[in-house]
Amino acid sequence: MAKMEMVDIVNRDDEVVDTVPRAVMRANHLPHRSTYVVVMDNSGRILVELRTLTKDYAPGVFDACVGGVVQSGEDIDHSAKRELFEEVGIDVDSNRSLKFTKLGKLCIPYAISDGFVMAQLYLCQGDCITSRQPSEVSGIMMLSYQELLALKDQCARDSFIAFEEIYKRAQELKLIV
Repeated sequence: MAKMEMVDIVNRDDEVVDTVPRAVMRANHLPHRSTYVVVMDNSGRILVELRTLTKDYAPGVFDACVGGVVQSGEDIDHSAKRELFEEVGIDVDSNRSLKFTKLGKLCIPYAISDGFVMAQLYLCQGDCITSRQPSEVSGIMMLSYQELLALKDQCARDSFIAFEEIYKRAQELKLIV
């Protein structure tokens, strides 16, 4: 039997106030932590995922970021790196040509309730080979900034909000032009 995934529920100060099964978090739209990583190659193209139809949130839409829900007690940086490896086969610790930058937090409000996602934002830059996880990712595309903007309405809402903030912060830090 598979181990039940547990998720920390947080307040607006990002303090853990409860721990519940992932299914309970989803069903009740509870506030939790997630990671969001914009993957950008050396040409400035952005990795975009097509989510599988079996995902428990936003099935069948595009993701402007790689990432996911942080498991209970999990280190947030580890969670971001785990998601990168699980979803698209990128191992930032083994590939020294990649630059992995932590860009801070963002509270993303839910569209359908007063809940939120406490997002930790990252930028992963460099050229690498990807390998999608078929159970989570139906396809991978590398798009220009303008091409991704044209897909905004077909992207998971939180993913696109995180993408816009990551891009803005990376420009402010002169990580991208």
